[in-house]
Amino acid sequence: MTHLTKVLDTLTGICVVLLFSKYFVAYANMVFDWNLRWYLLENIPHLPIILFILMFIFGVPSEMIKDRQRKNNGV
Repeated sequence: MTHLTKVLDTLTGICVVLLFSKYFVAYANMVFDWNLRWYLLENIPHLPIILFILMFIFGVPSEMIKDRQRKNNGV
């Protein structure tokens, strides 16, 4: 189970980094009048919504597993 929680936490972290990097690029373009492009996943429609939902899909089960392990260990 610890491997599963590590994988879920890693996937959650990846979603968070991708989501914030997308908004950071947009903010940098707006503030500094740069023309940065987010080539990695630029053409995927509704990407921020998808990443936001995936954060919860990966994060909530991970925390539920951790809570269950804490309860079973008596901590």
